[in-house]
Amino acid sequence: MSGGYRKPPKRGQFKKGKSGNPNGRPKQAAQPVSVSYLFRKVANEKVLIESGGGKMVMTRLEAILRQIQILALNSDPSAERLLHKMRKQFPEKAAPGEIIAVMSDTDMKL
Repeated sequence: MSGGYRKPPKRGQFKKGKSGNPNGRPKQAAQPVSVSYLFRKVANEKVLIESGGGKMVMTRLEAILRQIQILALNSDPSAERLLHKMRKQFPEKAAPGEIIAVMSDTDMKL
């Protein structure tokens, strides 16, 4: 039996419970994320650090910088070089009441 105007034949109609577009719209490819975005995202995550019998919450970047500072104070040469490079790269004015020690390259080699 054929259908008429706006009445398709039964075999051409959608089956009960089935969508007219079972595959749907194709999924979009994931947009690539830049390395700098990932670095900032991970560096700004909060972590819980235990030190000196107390617990502190800080960002991962701050925890890494503190660890580099500790290693440099314990005479780790590579940490000292890295800390010196970072101080040159990111000079900053001291907060009121802070003491700044200016060290030369020969002082850093000790």
